[in-house]
Amino acid sequence: FVQPAKMGKHGKNQTAGAVYSYHERMKDKRENKYGKWKERLGKDSTKEIDCCCLTLQPVVDGVVTPDGYLYEREAILENLLHQKKQYIRQLAEYKKQVEQEQNDDLHDQAADHAAKIEAFRKAERGITAQSSDHFEQQGTVRSHVSEMMDDAKRQQFKHKTAKGDHTVNHAAFWVPQVAPEAAKTKLVKPDKRCRCPMTNRPLKVKDLITARFVEADPSSTQALIVRDERYMCPVTRTVFKGNVEAAVLRPTGRVVTMECVKQIVLPEMKDPISGEVLTEKDIIPLKLKSSGFAGSHQTLAATMSTPMQTST
Repeated sequence: FVQPAKMGKHGKNQTAGAVYSYHERMKDKRENKYGKWKERLGKDSTKEIDCCCLTLQPVVDGVVTPDGYLYEREAILENLLHQKKQYIRQLAEYKKQVEQEQNDDLHDQAADHAAKIEAFRKAERGITAQSSDHFEQQGTVRSHVSEMMDDAKRQQFKHKTAKGDHTVNHAAFWVPQVAPEAAKTKLVKPDKRCRCPMTNRPLKVKDLITARFVEADPSSTQALIVRDERYMCPVTRTVFKGNVEAAVLRPTGRVVTMECVKQIVLPEMKDPISGEVLTEKDIIPLKLKSSGFAGSHQTLAATMSTPMQTST
């Protein structure tokens, strides 16, 4: 039998210290699940360079935007069609709101005109409108509550409506007419332009460029998603895997590595296979996946806010 080593007093009782250390704070944070959580994202949390930005699956019929974002053709067309349908629906609601505002203005003008006519008729007949006080009881002894009600009635209250602040005279704030209204949010005219899901910039179907990938092993019967090596550069035979950078040549749609672009394409400004003349705008670098680790030179992280701990 080996007698265990004795722990000191401070080791048994961590509350002996006068300072709430960082280690203790993080321990309480994990156990009680409060505060803001932050975690770096690695390879398993990001997409590969040959995957669609919407479906996160390897592309079969891929297209590239002028900014270098890769999409599956079916996915991006469906997204743009959804934006068109949403615009039509929002435009119909906006037109309905404008028509309702015009009708309200006409109704208010008609009511003001009718009020002026009625006031003119009363003036002609020598009749003046007298306001009656429902809280005043003549011939009776007035109580303290009655006097408070009269004071509350003489106060002016403002309540917000769809057309702005409106001043009214009411007995007190609990009167239904003074209660705040849940007015509908005023709509703005929707933008008819479709936008890229990643950059939120205007995007048209004619701006999409076909990306022609070359399979690394055309004879393989496995699905693309389970292959370790899916596509490769047709010039250098380098597999698009890991942090390999790639670019699309606009005229032909070929996907080549950036190493091929620097060593072969840029010196002659021609397509290495077809020999077609290229310009700088014809070379579109594909957006590489991000990571939260230092090797990627990026700071990709996920954050989640939870209830904070407050001191009493």
